[in-house]
Order: sequence, then structure tokens, then C-alpha cells
Amino acid sequence: MKVLVTGGSGTIGNLVVRRLAAQNVLVRGVVRRQESAAALRGQGMPTVEVVVTDLADESAVSSLLEGIDAVFLATANVPDQLAQEQHVIRAAAAAEVQRLVKLSVGGASPDAPLALARVHYAAEQELAASGLAYTLLRPSFFMDNLLQYIPWIDASGRLPLPTGDGAMAMIHSQDIADVAAVELTSSSTDNRDLVLTGPEALTIGQALSRVGDVVGRPLSHIDATREDFVHRYVASGNTPEYAEDIATLYDGILRQGYGANVTDTVEKTTGSAPRTISDFARDHVADFAQAQAPDVSDS
Repeated sequence: MKVLVTGGSGTIGNLVVRRLAAQNVLVRGVVRRQESAAALRGQGMPTVEVVVTDLADESAVSSLLEGIDAVFLATANVPDQLAQEQHVIRAAAAAEVQRLVKLSVGGASPDAPLALARVHYAAEQELAASGLAYTLLRPSFFMDNLLQYIPWIDASGRLPLPTGDGAMAMIHSQDIADVAAVELTSSSTDNRDLVLTGPEALTIGQALSRVGDVVGRPLSHIDATREDFVHRYVASGNTPEYAEDIATLYDGILRQGYGANVTDTVEKTTGSAPRTISDFARDHVADFAQAQAPDVSDS
């Protein structure tokens, strides 16, 4: 069997590549930049072929599907994201692959409040009309999202985010990859729509408290305004449009507790319970050590 993995250097895509390589599955990992290709090749996985391709170039995508049995589709949140996904889906259908596993989002609909969810809905419509057997993965809030905010943690260990006391069933990226690997290697022809969550719903404050217990430093959440978040997020290198979309997710959706539903899909699919926020913290102690150190001066 040979699996095409788009976003092979991304958070989830790279984990999927690693899962499949560990099972001696042949993988064609697709990346957009030469430096990403070099990094992926440097991970020393002999069953992995690395290809540099811009998925926005439809003429270049069809050749990626030669000899491919299954596809993992994950793309970055970029202006041409929908076109990229449509190109892969169409090429996969033409190649008659056995299954396509797409990383999607919850709440995908044509009138969703998030632009991201509207894009995924359009891609899902393309997939549903393709005739392919498919699996849609709808993970909850990634625990890994916390890593990007480590530079925002102040000397008192406080992280400002506009989520209030909204609880969310955060999921570890490792669990998403585990489910994806099972689905990609499945012989089933059924279409599956899977909502993936962690084992419990936590507020950002509760999650940070548990991370702090592991890393040995008190961490806490302080509520922020939407405007403050957008300003910081843009200053961190994100586009204003994407910052507004994420602000809507945090302030308009997660704050209301709409991400709190817990499912048992990870355990049913993989046979293992989903990882906890403490497991995540143990995986990233070194990352959280980079947060601002407390001020211990006598001044």
C-alpha cells in the first residue's frame, strides 16, 4: 500500500507520515518548500518519498496520485486553500484511490461564522460528489495551539486569551494522527464523519493550571478582549483576516462553551484512550520552559 500525505511537514501531516512509516507503509509526503523537504528527508524514514509541489498548481497535482492507494488531505489556512483541496480531491477521484481522509473542522457549513469552516464545507461538498470513499476528521481545539502563545505568557505566568470560562474538549495532535493512520489503512468502503476530542472538557485556565503542575511553574489564564487578541495575533505575523477569524472562534464560539462536547471516537477507533492535557505538557516541558521567567529580584 502507498499513501499520499499532503502537508507532510505540518503538525498533523508529519505525525501521520511518522505513524505510517512506523508500520512500514510506503508514503509520498508532499511539501511546498525545499527547506521543508530537506527537514522531512532528514527524519530518516526509508519508506517515505518526499515531493515538493504547490497544490495550487492543478497540472502538477495529478502526477502525485500515480500508484497511490489512499490520501491524507490537510492544507494550510491560506487564500488558495479551497483550490488546493479541490485539486487533490479531483486527482484522487481520477486515480480511483481507495480512501481519502480529510482533516476538516467542526461546524462546517455554507453560512458558518468562521471563514475557515465555510472553506472546509466547500471542500467537503467536492469530496461528497467525487465518488471516493472518505473519512472526515473534525478535531476539537488542538492542545498544540497553546504552544504558539507561549511568548504571550507574562512573568506572573498569565496567558491572555478571549475565551472566558468556555470549556473545550481539547485534543492532542498525536491522537488525531493515530485516528488518521487507522482510517488510511482501513479496507472499509463506508464514509465516516468523525468528531475527535480529548478525554474531558477544560477551560483554558484549567488546562494551563495542569500544564503548570507538570512544568513546575504556576500558569493561569486572564481573559482578554477580542480587540487585544487581534492586535497581538497580527503582531505575531498573522493576517488581519485570519486574526479576525480566530478571534471569532475564541470569543464567539469557544467562550460560549460550544467546544465542550466529549466523544469516545478516539478510543473506539484506535483502541487507546485519548491523551490528557498533562500528557501534552510532559511532551512539551522544554517548550513551556521558554516562557517568561518569574521576576525574583528584590527590587
